[in-house]
Amino acid sequence: MKLTLLESYLGEQVIDIILSVSSYQTKSITWKGGDHAEGGYRGELEFFIPATLINRLLKTHILELLEIKYFQHYQVLEKGNTKENKALFSANPNNLPVLSELKLSYNTIWVVINVTIDVIVYLATSDISAALLSGAVIEFIRRFKI
Repeated sequence: MKLTLLESYLGEQVIDIILSVSSYQTKSITWKGGDHAEGGYRGELEFFIPATLINRLLKTHILELLEIKYFQHYQVLEKGNTKENKALFSANPNNLPVLSELKLSYNTIWVVINVTIDVIVYLATSDISAALLSGAVIEFIRRFKI
């Protein structure tokens, strides 16, 4: 449940980072045994954490999310080791289409949350202004994530 909530909160940002670096083909740090650049930029798992104040506080949980969901479950990240046995991650070019489906599901989750809260506020207050304000606050949180 914790990972699902965290994924709903910042999944879209993680997807944007993965897609942004997936086409990077200049040699960065190479995998053990070769210098063929596939999957874009390679970096530590921390590289895929969006840089916000809240995310700094949630760093250990986000690293767990990236390892369990994006690497093991969705397999949109692949792991390799450098010659110094340092673990590096990059986008898995074979599973990049999964990111579009994930982005759609994250947007759907936020729409459902927004509509649900709007309806609850309206039923509790019978005030359309309060419902619209709650919708605006939820949308602000979704877009700006501080």
